[in-house]
Amino acid sequence: MVDQRFSVSVHLMTVLAYHKPDLMTSEELASSIRTNPTVIRRLVSKLVEAGLLETFKGKAGGIRMTKSPKEITLKDIYEAVLDKKLMATPCKEPYKQCVVSCNMGTLLSEVAEGIEQNSMHYLSGIKLSDLASQIK
Repeated sequence: MVDQRFSVSVHLMTVLAYHKPDLMTSEELASSIRTNPTVIRRLVSKLVEAGLLETFKGKAGGIRMTKSPKEITLKDIYEAVLDKKLMATPCKEPYKQCVVSCNMGTLLSEVAEGIEQNSMHYLSGIKLSDLASQIK
């Protein structure tokens, strides 16, 4: 199953950026994303912990960004909601009689690190305001 936390989080952050400075409820965000409000609340919790969102309780409560969309990158969102690397590397003991098996951990670790660095560099170059400004 493909992890959709990042894409859903980018969607909800883009909705908030588009409607800034309005407060929005998890139900409103869930309607836009076509998911359950509980899914939104779980992600919002992580985004609050990362300092990207703040929430207000009560009848007039809701969710809003703590920063300008120009200050938030997709890397910020990614790091807030995902706690795993993009690529897993082998965690099994190598087969000692096979020179390839003995080297794959190091080789794939280098590949994984390159993927991670390139991806984070790419995501850091995209601001939330870039996405919100393309909404027609």
